[in-house]
Amino acid sequence: MRPKIVTITATSPSSASPNVASTGIVGGLSGFDALTIIGNLQGGTGGTLDVYLQTSYDGGTTWYDYAHFPQLSAGAAASLRAYQVNRTTAVTAATTIGSGLNAALAADTILGGAWGDMMRLLFDGGTGTSAGASQSVTIIGQAITR
Repeated sequence: MRPKIVTITATSPSSASPNVASTGIVGGLSGFDALTIIGNLQGGTGGTLDVYLQTSYDGGTTWYDYAHFPQLSAGAAASLRAYQVNRTTAVTAATTIGSGLNAALAADTILGGAWGDMMRLLFDGGTGTSAGASQSVTIIGQAITR
């Protein structure tokens, strides 16, 4: 199977509230053994910004936190952050996560291990946020040759 490369591009919210990227749902990820996740993120205007990658195991009905990029301060310059995960990574400790618009995974954390067939971006603008910024996350799915 050839690698699948998809990029979610969206503008973070212009207010202090959780917001799902309207064009940011990616499907067809269940057939891959490993993912490379690269965030090209920058701070918005006036408040902090949290960017979460959430996954769905049930076709998009329920969403769970899978990764939380480092929190961005207001006006932070664009930076690249990358995570590498595979299905065989064992998660041996219980980790607090959120679901839907109530994200709770700690900043700069990724769960690792199995993900669902779909992923999406969730933005959470902090108090004082008055303008969003352009964000992109690229997901590269790779199948291990057996």
